[in-house]
Amino acid sequence: MLSHEDNLLLTKVGQGTPMGALLREYWMPVVQSGEVEPGGKVKRVQLLGERLVVYRAKLGQPGLIGEFCPHRLASLYFGRVEDAGMRCVYHGWQYGLDGQCLEMPCEPAESSFASKVRHVAYPCVDQGGVIWAYMGPASPPPPLPALEWTLLPESNTFISKRVQECNWFQALEGGIDSSHISFLHAPLHHTDSEVTREL
Repeated sequence: MLSHEDNLLLTKVGQGTPMGALLREYWMPVVQSGEVEPGGKVKRVQLLGERLVVYRAKLGQPGLIGEFCPHRLASLYFGRVEDAGMRCVYHGWQYGLDGQCLEMPCEPAESSFASKVRHVAYPCVDQGGVIWAYMGPASPPPPLPALEWTLLPESNTFISKRVQECNWFQALEGGIDSSHISFLHAPLHHTDSEVTREL
């Protein structure tokens, strides 16, 4: 049995936590590829305790950026998707896929202030019907592992997802605990037809 402290150590994954630092070393699935269309709607996601938005730039590249513009904290969920990035609808600050501020429409033309602003953004790869993000410190990021199923033709795959209201450790523990299968997922005393007759 884990102590309360050990449980927190394993399950807290926000920035600055040991488990958060470890998990950020790996590519994370963000959304299914079809959930964001080029130049289409932005989608809110929360990964490793961070509130982010995922989108697909008009030129087709997926992007993942912090939800709140660093200027006035306007939500980029309402932002405008551009050719190669995202524009905040409040003051028009434009961010590239890497989070670098590219344009500040209200700044004088000779201003270089935009070059000093970088927003939280993570590199993404679209592979195997999934948009993956690397949230770790390595630059450049390590290559996305060549998981065999991600290399199959689309006609040979079926991608689905489900929401589990639990932390990563509970999901893993439940998935690898084969001893509960014969007890929880099998009838104990009654068959389905017997239960139906009783009703």
